[in-house]
Amino acid sequence: MAKIQGIPRRSFLTGTAATLALAGTMRFNRTAFAATTLQKITVTQAVTSLAFIQNYLARELGYFKDEGLDVEIVVTNGGGPDVQAVISGDAAFTINDGAQVLPAFVRGLDMRCIMATLDKNLINVSMEKETAERLGLTPDSPIEDKLAGLKGLKIGITRPGSLTWQLARFNLAKAGLNPDTDATIVGLGGGPAVAAALENKDVDAIYISVPLGERVVHAGKAITLIDNSSGQDPNLPSFMMEGLWTTPEYMKGNPETCQAMVNALRKASRFVLENDPKTISEPLKPVFGALGDEVLEIGAGMVKEAVSASGQFSEETLDVTQNVLLLNKSIAGSVALDDVFDGQFLKS
Repeated sequence: MAKIQGIPRRSFLTGTAATLALAGTMRFNRTAFAATTLQKITVTQAVTSLAFIQNYLARELGYFKDEGLDVEIVVTNGGGPDVQAVISGDAAFTINDGAQVLPAFVRGLDMRCIMATLDKNLINVSMEKETAERLGLTPDSPIEDKLAGLKGLKIGITRPGSLTWQLARFNLAKAGLNPDTDATIVGLGGGPAVAAALENKDVDAIYISVPLGERVVHAGKAITLIDNSSGQDPNLPSFMMEGLWTTPEYMKGNPETCQAMVNALRKASRFVLENDPKTISEPLKPVFGALGDEVLEIGAGMVKEAVSASGQFSEETLDVTQNVLLLNKSIAGSVALDDVFDGQFLKS
């Protein structure tokens, strides 16, 4: 299987032109450290977003290099191929959410999370401004009204089966709606395409990780309908938002590489937890600078609240994540935390 090609760098301008401009500027993230003494590995992620903040910081601040790693970050424009690349051996690791990996695990694709990077949900819901006005919804509306307002809407997500898809269906079901008939859920591809669709009024609302929707909100073209990053949805108090996943075979055969990856990402997590949003945003500007300082700092602050200080996922977090999957019938039964999480590399 050939390595999945990604388009990591984003530049948000306006409307359709933004998406076209992005395609020409995203190759930055595929540039790996050139030193031949470093170990080359591939890490996948679904989209270019601040949900993968540790990846960007570890590269920009030299944490990967300090650990002897030459990391190629491959963006797959939605969940699914990112996991398959690890299973097939085309990538060593994926930074991924539990809602994407747990169904694969239940189907027999054995994977382990060796570090939690984010343990709160960062998929926010942004609604096109005119749609919100028509429905009488504001960011301060009760959560019950917000969920009920999704009925009949065209909702943009990355791709079917992804976390954005899971959460859109979860919200519809929690409102007593049928996700298959009471709304139209449209797969749009990568994060830039999802944001552009909202900005161009091609969809009524989008589910996407911060700060993609926030950029459209900041431009005055949308509202933040549900801010999961601040815990607005009581059904999602915590979540297996992102973690470092690999296969048991890779762990056994490459323990030093696993340790190096965990070390680098933990340094990145500490950098986020110990600094203010402005300081955090500075090394992110090579990738996210076109968002503008204000939007980038807002996004950095949102992500900071979700960074796992311990690197561990809890039983409660696993249960909440599995509740989403069970409601969507993406898994038939629950798994135990010890089956999918191995914290051995967090001990050093």
